[in-house]
Amino acid sequence: MRAERINELWAEFDDLASKSENEDVQFLIRAIKLHAELVNARLAALEVLGGVNSQAKPT
Repeated sequence: MRAERINELWAEFDDLASKSENEDVQFLIRAIKLHAELVNARLAALEVLGGVNSQAKPT
């Protein structure tokens, strides 16, 4: 996924959290965002090591 799209996704998470009046929902959205950021960082590290290519289509 391209960096621009990733930044758009993070902004969408922030927008969703800010629109909710329920603190539990805000917490859940932020937790999902944090998980997505962690997965993204781990995949990026694997790509650097040459172990995986998230852009490749499975065969």
